[in-house]
Order: sequence, then structure tokens, then C-alpha cells
Amino acid sequence: MANVEQLIKQTPLTVEKIYEYHEKQELLRSGPHRGRLGASQIGRPCDRGLWYAFRLCTKPIFSGRILRLFQTGHLEEPRIIEELRGIGCTVHDVDDTSKEQFEFIALGGHFVCHPDSIILGVPEAPKTWHLGEYKTMGGTETQSKDFEKVVKEGVEKAKPEHFAQVQVGMGLAGLTRALYICKKKATDELHSERVKFDKKAFTRLMERAERIITSNDVPERCTKRADDFRCRFCDHKGLCWGTGDVAVPLSFKMCRTCCHSTPQIDEDETWGRWTCSKNGKDIDSTKVCEDHLLLPGLVVFAAPTDSGDDWIEFTNTDGLVWVHGNKNGQWGTDELMTVPASMIDSNVTDVKEAFEGKMAKFNQIDENLVNRYPPTDSRLDVEFRAYGDTDNNTGFFDWAAGQYGEATGVFKDENHEAIEYAGKFLAVVYLDNDYAAVWEGNTERKQECPF
Repeated sequence: MANVEQLIKQTPLTVEKIYEYHEKQELLRSGPHRGRLGASQIGRPCDRGLWYAFRLCTKPIFSGRILRLFQTGHLEEPRIIEELRGIGCTVHDVDDTSKEQFEFIALGGHFVCHPDSIILGVPEAPKTWHLGEYKTMGGTETQSKDFEKVVKEGVEKAKPEHFAQVQVGMGLAGLTRALYICKKKATDELHSERVKFDKKAFTRLMERAERIITSNDVPERCTKRADDFRCRFCDHKGLCWGTGDVAVPLSFKMCRTCCHSTPQIDEDETWGRWTCSKNGKDIDSTKVCEDHLLLPGLVVFAAPTDSGDDWIEFTNTDGLVWVHGNKNGQWGTDELMTVPASMIDSNVTDVKEAFEGKMAKFNQIDENLVNRYPPTDSRLDVEFRAYGDTDNNTGFFDWAAGQYGEATGVFKDENHEAIEYAGKFLAVVYLDNDYAAVWEGNTERKQECPF
């Protein structure tokens, strides 16, 4: 009989390390995110998903393998550009003024397009300037037949998201043609297609972009079922359908999800200006203040039934009435991002009000806590071998609390007992080998908003 372990596909350690390298590089690359709606997104099927992305509600987390796959696509771009130049085309892949990738902006700086290049000398029409857009296909099971479909049906029908991207790019760049080139990864086969500018399509796409940017209401979903294939791998599924572990599973608390903030469509603005109705000033929309009040549509398990300047009353489907706000007895954004919706009941509200306190995450079981401190991305601070009585770790954790501060998470399974302190240090007892240690997590990973 075969060993079960032999039947389970094992990832070689070298490959694991390569994937971890890409994950770490992604953390290092994380800088301030402008949070603008992009031409590469605007052809996606769901208005609601685009709205969530623009408001920076959820930050997607990609595995090292997927990050490497993305990089494969990026590495193909300079190769295609070199080949186009090799056949006699004039290819501009950077703006002569900025010396960076071309950038076309619209809607007060809240919408942006970054084409791969601008081309002159395309053999089929050598005197016409073209927008250049390059794609690779066949990297996943879902893309396995994309290349053949584009060849057979054309980009407009086979890849409407790509078609929308080149239409917006042509419209913003003032061009009438685009050269779309895609590569089949498995065979290195190329396909090219000249796409004609469609003014009606461009207008429709820009109207959609403006509607998403300016709306304070969460748009309708593109489907009626959470198990629809369009929702299956969506980054926003837990927030959209209320299936997350907490009441409002936002990745970050920031001004963009607050009732008081509004994106301004200024004609000459290039950055994307936001204003706050609470203080009457321009704001950095990726920051947050103590007056944060969630846009009502972000609460999917209850309906807003009343409101004031700094509070919103919600009513659950079972008739329970509760208030979102920042005063005593009200439910603040931090709490809604921390506790499950089932905890929001009248008894808990009464306790909150009596103690003038807030619900905290501590004492919830965080099953991912230990995994958030991988050795490759953390620093060993202290360790204890032959720790002793692993059935009674109170003394060790009391010592760690004195060293590192407030407890922010707890975890226990058959192999570990662990407590996180100050959102940065993890004290762990390994129950099976009398060993204890404290790890310091990557500070970039731990910051409140790593965009």
C-alpha cells in the first residue's frame, strides 16, 4: 500500500523559497497607492466590484506563484517592443517628457490609463499611429483556451475587458487605432489584431467610470447568486455577500469608506482630490480620523433606517435596531471590522454602554495568527529551549506581556499556543517539544494601511 504522504503533491523547498521571495518583494514594493480607477479594470463585469476597488475596501493578497505569473506578463512587454522595432516600427514605450510610462488621466485624476506603448509603422497601416497593448494567455486553467478564442472571435467578443482597455486608451490618447498583440504561453505563438476606435463604446465606458467614482451608494451586483462564477474568485466576495468572518470585512479603515468624504471631479486636477464635509478641507483619502462613519451600503446584513450628522441607525432582518457611530453605546467602524455580525445584539450593546467600552478582538481565535509570522519574514527576538511545563504557560505569556505590551490576538491548536502583542510580536509555545520563542513580525506587513 502506498504511503499517503507520497500521494500528496509536495512543493520542493527550492520552489517554496522562490515563491516566498516574490511575496517578500511584493511587500517591499508596496508604497502609497493612489487608488484610482484604471482602464485595465473598467471592462470588468461588476460595477459593485469596481466601486469596492476604487474605495480601497479590500486589498487582494496574491501567492508567490501568482505574483511570478504576473511578472511573466510584464517581462513579455519589452520583448514584443524590441521585436516591433526589429521589423521597422517606431515604438515609444515611455513619455519623452516624464521619461516614464505613458499616463493619460481623466475625471479629475481619479481615472487613469497606462498603455504599453505608442507605435508608428505597423505593417498593415504604416502611416497611422497606434496604441500598443500586449497580453500573455494560457497561464491558468481558465485561460487555457483564451488565445484560440481571441484568434477565432476577435478581442471585442473574446476578451471584452481588453477591448474596453484599448478603447479607453485610444479615446484618452486621441488615437483611432490600437495594435493588440497576445501570446500563447504554452507555444510562444503570437496573434495581432488592429482595433478600431469606437466613440460610442468609449463614451459609454467613461460614463460608467464617472458613475462609479462619484457614487456614494454601493452599486448593484452583476449577479443574484454568491456562487456565480463571476463571484467565485472575487477579492470582495466576503464584503459583498456578508460571508466574511466579521460584520464589515474591510481590509483597512480609511476616509474613502466614510460618509463625510467625496471625490471631486476637477477639470485640471491630475491627482484625484477628495474633500471632507466634516471639516470642510481637502483630505488624504487613504488616511482616517476618529469621526469615521461607514457608508451605509458597506453594511450588507442590515438596512439603514435613520441617521444624523454623526450616526446611522440600522435595522437587522430580525428587527434588531442598533446605531453605528463613535459615541458611548454605538458601534464604531473598528468594532464592525473586528467582531462578527452575530455579536451585534441588544445585550452586548447594553454592556458596551454600561462600561462605556468597545468590543475588542482579543480572545477570538485567530486561526491564521501563527502563519502571519513566517520565519522568512520575521525576526527571532528571544527563544527558550527545554521550556518545561507546556501545560501551564501563564508565566511565559505574562512575561511577554510585560516586555511587548497589549495582547492583540490569541491562538491555540494541538501544536502551538500563542499570543500576539502590540500587533507586532508573537509569543509562541510549541507544545510538542518544550520550546518557546518570540517573533517580531515584518513592520511593513503590520502597518495599518500598506498601500
